[in-house]
Amino acid sequence: MSVSTGECVFATPLNLDELTDKADELRHLMIEVAYKTGGAYLAQALSGIDLLTAIAYRFAKGSAQHPLHPDRDRILLSPGHYALILYVILADRGYFDRELLWTFKGEGSPLELATHRGTVPGVEVSGGSLGQTLSVGVGMALAAKRRQQNHKIFVFMSDGEQDEGQIWEAVASAAHFGLGNIVACIDANGFQVDGPCSEVMDMEPLADKYRAFNWDVIECDGNDMAAVTAAFEQLCKPDRSRPGIVIGRTIRGKGISFMEGNPDFHYARLDLGLRNQAMAELKGGTDAV
Repeated sequence: MSVSTGECVFATPLNLDELTDKADELRHLMIEVAYKTGGAYLAQALSGIDLLTAIAYRFAKGSAQHPLHPDRDRILLSPGHYALILYVILADRGYFDRELLWTFKGEGSPLELATHRGTVPGVEVSGGSLGQTLSVGVGMALAAKRRQQNHKIFVFMSDGEQDEGQIWEAVASAAHFGLGNIVACIDANGFQVDGPCSEVMDMEPLADKYRAFNWDVIECDGNDMAAVTAAFEQLCKPDRSRPGIVIGRTIRGKGISFMEGNPDFHYARLDLGLRNQAMAELKGGTDAV
């Protein structure tokens, strides 16, 4: 089914049960891609998949047939090394041939290890330079507001990049210009490349900091689809005058016992035994691959 908007047909939003099943399906698919292609930033993708699934399949208007339609909502992935999470979603939604997933980060593949705008449809911004993409989103949201356009800008961030000063310049700007059309989220899994966020640069309490900048903030269990959906429902209401953010408290490597909270899997390479164990531990028993 679909929803028509002018010349474009946007996908019908999934309900809660469908979102839960979709996130489980995509977890299996990400594991298979990581296994077959020799590795990925898999633990991060597993922690953030519920947040991005909710955005992409319920709250963001988009069309694989019209990927540049002006009425589409923009999904900006700030931590470009989470690329796998975005690629599996785009492939599943038909933005490019699913078979392309098996070329991930290979020689000549458009599916680079970190996302790069212009490679495949649906990648709205180049990621990887952490802390910069919220500024891009603020610019897009301000332009939309001044042009009286109704689309939303969704910005997916990691907690590690909250260390960057540019983040807070963007946060201040979004509030100053009353950008109710920007909805951000943070995959707050507590880790960055050099170790626990609390030890590298403790930016907590994040919620209080964003509230101090006049943002609407909802904290939730970022791996509980019901909680995630409820949070975005509040922040995606029309005619809002303040920017909003969901701070999703997640578990890095969610669902895989040997990966959960394990710093050895910042970049994950799976042999057949680990692949099989990971698949067995995930609930749902999907045949997604």
